[in-house]
Amino acid sequence: MGFLFINKGCVLVVNLKEPKTFQEQIEILKNRGMIINNLEYAKFILRNVNYYRFTAYLLPYKKEDDSYIEGTTFEKISSIYTFDREFRNLLTNILGNIEISFRTYVAYTLAIKYGTCGYLDRNNFINDSFHKRFLLNLEREKNNNSNKLFIRHHNQKYEGKLPIWVATEIMSFGMLSKLYSNMLPEDRTYIKNNLCKVNPILVNTWLQSLTHIRNQCAHYGRIYNTIFPIIKIKKEYKEYSLNNKQIFAYIVAMNHLIADRKAWNKFFINLQGLINEYSNYINLDLIGFPENWIEILSKIN
Repeated sequence: MGFLFINKGCVLVVNLKEPKTFQEQIEILKNRGMIINNLEYAKFILRNVNYYRFTAYLLPYKKEDDSYIEGTTFEKISSIYTFDREFRNLLTNILGNIEISFRTYVAYTLAIKYGTCGYLDRNNFINDSFHKRFLLNLEREKNNNSNKLFIRHHNQKYEGKLPIWVATEIMSFGMLSKLYSNMLPEDRTYIKNNLCKVNPILVNTWLQSLTHIRNQCAHYGRIYNTIFPIIKIKKEYKEYSLNNKQIFAYIVAMNHLIADRKAWNKFFINLQGLINEYSNYINLDLIGFPENWIEILSKIN
């Protein structure tokens, strides 16, 4: 299927792939060497999971000629897909817990020290240009959330001014992490002393890194066999030679950032159960889990 695109005065013809029916998708998989024991089950999965999304899980099983290595079954890939979906759900819950805690402590710290709307004063932050950009982004979020009852209330009664504890509720995780990074050193130290005992410089980089995972989960992106931006690893973990571009290194950071240890313990137990359940299908190397991963995640419990 050809499409015309105009780029700087040049006409480009791009030949995109033709759409395929569910049956044709199955035939492609079979022709590439995939074993499909239950055709109805395969059709059901492909009717509910985009073919493009599903075949991303086949990348480790693909040979140079686009065929699949011997013994690759549809059921195995489907199980890996299910594992990834449930894994993503676990990560979403634990990240939500961390995010809400930081929203609370950032709002509380700024409010108690500088007042209800002290966050509007650039003198209370490190970088002026960062602060201006933050305020512009906050105004955009106010407009995007203008139909929400609490925003309408503040628009009608307080001329649109938001207390910091309201403003943090409409910030994205990315905005929150940037606001934290621009807080004065003594204010970030207060959060360190009261929320998590981690160097604020490290917390700053971790929050920015976790934003990528938060967005990946929010958009149902693949976690399994995915390379993420580099996350800094604490010195105490250097001996384990963790891959700082895979999800396990991010989970190590989460372990240090979460304040609710009950929530962490529940996540940890569920994670062990999930990995045990799918141990016959998944490859721990593809998510950066070393053999002693349980020992590592138990370090600060």
